[in-house]
Amino acid sequence: MQSLLAGHRTETGFTDGQGSEARFNGPYGSTTDGDGNLLVSDTINHALCKVTLSGAVSTLAGNGEEGFADGVGAAARFNEPWGIVVDAQGAIFVADTRNHCVRQVLPGDGAVTTLVGVGGEKGISDGRRADARFNQPTELALDVDSHLIVADVANDCIRKVVTAEGRVTTVAGRAGHEGFADCEGAAARFNSPVGVAVDGNNNILVADTDNHRIRMIAGADARVMTVSGSSEAGILDGASARFNKPFNVALDEGGRLLVLEQNTRSQLRAVETSLAPSLLLAPKVLPAVQDSLRSDYSKMLDDIELADVTFAVDGQRFPAHRCVLAARSPYFRGLFKSCKGMSEGEGSAAGQDIVLEEVSAGAFCALQRFLYTNDLPEGEDCGEGLAVGEMRQVADRFQAVALYVHYVPRFTEGLKVGNAIEQLVKVKELKLDALQQSAWAFVLHNYHAIQVLRLSTSVVSSCCL
Repeated sequence: MQSLLAGHRTETGFTDGQGSEARFNGPYGSTTDGDGNLLVSDTINHALCKVTLSGAVSTLAGNGEEGFADGVGAAARFNEPWGIVVDAQGAIFVADTRNHCVRQVLPGDGAVTTLVGVGGEKGISDGRRADARFNQPTELALDVDSHLIVADVANDCIRKVVTAEGRVTTVAGRAGHEGFADCEGAAARFNSPVGVAVDGNNNILVADTDNHRIRMIAGADARVMTVSGSSEAGILDGASARFNKPFNVALDEGGRLLVLEQNTRSQLRAVETSLAPSLLLAPKVLPAVQDSLRSDYSKMLDDIELADVTFAVDGQRFPAHRCVLAARSPYFRGLFKSCKGMSEGEGSAAGQDIVLEEVSAGAFCALQRFLYTNDLPEGEDCGEGLAVGEMRQVADRFQAVALYVHYVPRFTEGLKVGNAIEQLVKVKELKLDALQQSAWAFVLHNYHAIQVLRLSTSVVSSCCL
């Protein structure tokens, strides 16, 4: 159910006031402070506003006029401020989009200073404070270390700001090279990435607007992968989802990814994932507690007596525990909630095995292990006897995003001079983009060694004939 807190449904303007007496013009960004007040980037009014729980609206900084000026309250000037976040200390950060910089605002008196960038000067430069340059920064998010993640939309990059130092680095993408590529860091490509969010494991989620995709940046190597969507724009739910210019993303307390699209702003779509909720939403769990939980779940793998469901996969039976699988995978959660029974075949929930087809016993065994322990069996491809890319396909089918994030680096670690070409050919045939990018990058980096090996193999083969 929706209710109006402040402003008017059809009338624009720039007016402080109570509830429907207030007016906004293009309020694109919002967040909440520690007192529950709503902070709003009133974008077309070039101002920041505060809305109390009772709907009282007041202007915190800016006066409705476009410009650039540091100052207190109405003396400050913005040019289409967009993304806005508040850190744990209450400091407010704003992406001042058309001024190409990030501003900081004090919550008390609305004093505005420029954190990084230079007002009105666009560009692409990493560095500290005024040495850094952006080109239309839009959305902001805070990572688990309270660093700012910035969607630098016209540079087709995702940037990071260490706020204490005012230091800017580029996380992924390369300015002036728009496109699409799932790869690491600067080798990755975006096309007008507008929205960003960060989950509880520090994965960065990106609304890659003109690529019509939801992307993820994971790990220390900033590996970029596609979570959902394709190059074809559209409105289609399901495993082959289509988006039409997604521009805003957020995570709810259950780890679902919420998506808004430019052409359907009245429609909020949800991507069922197994992502950890943002630390701002999730209950705090100490690392020691997490390790204990993981150890307890691991013990359940060997405790068949407590299993309450059995899967039949490729001629083998796998006892399991519904609660563990449902907690770790939206696929199993939906399967167990289904009132039509829990079998992909003819079996039902009443004592019969749940039959899963088109998945090998080895892959399901590895999946089950991961869901219980957050780890995978040792081996070149996450388990003996598994085909190249098989666990990547299993992660897709069973909606285990965490497995996807875990698996791609494992695949990369398994690449060697002697197998890289073969692996590249296989993942290309399977159309596994992220794995293909990894294999191709490895081949290019080790091209000379691969050529030498192939030449030596050819010479040995000739001598044996």
